[in-house]
Amino acid sequence: MPEAGRGAGGPTARVFFALWPDPEVRQALMRVGLKMHRQLDGRLTREESVHMTLLFLGDTPEERLPALAAAAAIVPFEPFKFSIGQADCWKHNKVAWVAPPATPPALTRLVSGLEERVAAEGFRFDRRAFAPHITLVRKARCVPLDLKMPHIQWDVRNFVLVRSELDSNGSRYAVIGCWPRVSQGQPSV
Repeated sequence: MPEAGRGAGGPTARVFFALWPDPEVRQALMRVGLKMHRQLDGRLTREESVHMTLLFLGDTPEERLPALAAAAAIVPFEPFKFSIGQADCWKHNKVAWVAPPATPPALTRLVSGLEERVAAEGFRFDRRAFAPHITLVRKARCVPLDLKMPHIQWDVRNFVLVRSELDSNGSRYAVIGCWPRVSQGQPSV
């Protein structure tokens, strides 16, 4: 069995596709997260780590990251907006989260497109049904929330590929690819 961080053929990267909020949306989400944390205890998500996972691949050979980026580059993408207006806590994994009340069709198409292209290139990924949510508190004491959810509007202009590195303080994330490439200075794989 390969050691952590190394596949049978060499080094691996723990990666996933995500929506990454702009600073304004991230700050609004963190304000909600702080309120949830006060009620549920647990571990508040770090502000720089707030995101919505679209497709989790896990350990992927580093040598295949360019092929993964090429697959992402041909996924049809259309900018879209959605509101975040739902908050809850899953007791089975002690995760407090927020989400849109309904999944926008453009989000469903994006996730389906990613799954199709990634599978066509032979990548393995987590095949659980997509449940759009943003984790704000882990190890939460899931009790009924007394929370007035503010209206948070998220304008989605791109999606990203993220590398996750685990250390004693949890996961650290680095954006390693962004699509569509809309301006100079975007990260690339």
